[in-house]
Amino acid sequence: MKLGREVHETFGSWRKAREAAVQRNGVYVIDREKIRAARAEKTAETA
Repeated sequence: MKLGREVHETFGSWRKAREAAVQRNGVYVIDREKIRAARAEKTAETA
């Protein structure tokens, strides 16, 4: 649940999260650095 909230808050939708992820063996993997970068970008937009 926590991961779902974190992804949705960061990317706004699962579609955007999948675009930022890499698919390995049918599983989407999101690099923590991409999450940090997306949050920083989102914070910069609201500031």
